[in-house]
Amino acid sequence: REILPNLEAPDSRGARFWRRWSAQRTALRNWRINRKLHGDGREDLRPLYFIWTLLRACNFRCTYCDDHQGSKYPDLPVTGAFNTAQGEKLLRIMRTGTSAVYFAGGEPMARRDLPCLTRAARDLDYHPIVINTNGSLVHRVLKKSEWRTWLADTDIVIVSLDSLDLDELRQLWVYDKPEEVLRNLLLLRELSGPMHFKLAVNTVIRPGRTEAALDVLNLANDLGIWFAPVPLNVGPTIDGRLHEDPGYEDLARTILERKRKGHRILGSRRMNERLLRSEKLSCRNSLKPHIDLDGRLVWPCKASVNVKPKYIDVLAYSNVTELYKAACRRVDPTRFHGPAKNQCGANCNWAQNYTTDAYCWGLKHPMSLLKDVFQFVYGR
Repeated sequence: REILPNLEAPDSRGARFWRRWSAQRTALRNWRINRKLHGDGREDLRPLYFIWTLLRACNFRCTYCDDHQGSKYPDLPVTGAFNTAQGEKLLRIMRTGTSAVYFAGGEPMARRDLPCLTRAARDLDYHPIVINTNGSLVHRVLKKSEWRTWLADTDIVIVSLDSLDLDELRQLWVYDKPEEVLRNLLLLRELSGPMHFKLAVNTVIRPGRTEAALDVLNLANDLGIWFAPVPLNVGPTIDGRLHEDPGYEDLARTILERKRKGHRILGSRRMNERLLRSEKLSCRNSLKPHIDLDGRLVWPCKASVNVKPKYIDVLAYSNVTELYKAACRRVDPTRFHGPAKNQCGANCNWAQNYTTDAYCWGLKHPMSLLKDVFQFVYGR
């Protein structure tokens, strides 16, 4: 009641429709291009979305934190982040080749200009505009006038929540007030209706603590919040202890059964089954390229072990087509996923990797892809 009157109302239904339509046209164009590239055996596929690490700073020090190369974000250099003008230019370039953007960190809500960047993304007809946050700052920033447009411009808010036990969360996150995240999750749930955004929680599933993930799943199902399971990775592979934990298989079955019954679990049943069972996947990293805080594309893969990734200045190019051509001249991404010395040497078990696997499946089975995309975008 205190915060809602201070927030800018979302666009009209008509304006939201046209923004989605513009993004869908880009996604359809890319699907046609990617289907031909895939048929030709190429893997420099046009991106589904860009993952942009806005900053590395974070007010948490999660014990499982990993930058895909074994380092914790708070331990990495924090200098070099783009300013607002550079960020807006980056968004314009990325929009030439994709319809969606995923704001990540560090903690992205620690950036004061996040509302400016989400407004710029909305004006460029990005959809969906996604943010992954630890949720601890929501109650503070939404009271500020500079943030009054932020929720109106955001399509999906994903909050990290790994347990409901406050003492456990204090140790896991190395953060003194985990109750703030729970309160803010409830606040966002109340605002998600009038502000027209999708709310989700992602939960890191840890060996020996699968019951903590089940508690979060139950809470999300009870409150109608979307749930995203995240099997714990150590560096570029799943924590091997997970599949040795009998509670993990029970949890996986529960998640898949609830998905079948229509509970709000992000992603298709096929994708979640492959993710939770760590099945062999077709990873196509060009579909989910990472942009570092300084505006450089990490190519071909941020989690590469055997081959050191290349860093390419995105602002040196006017569009994604030119950027990808330059990147492919540095490293050909075709058959890059694998164990050989000239391959990535990783076997990542993140949902984003299985998203690319599902998309490649959808290049051959269009109706499957259409169903997955419709559910993700419209919440059906």
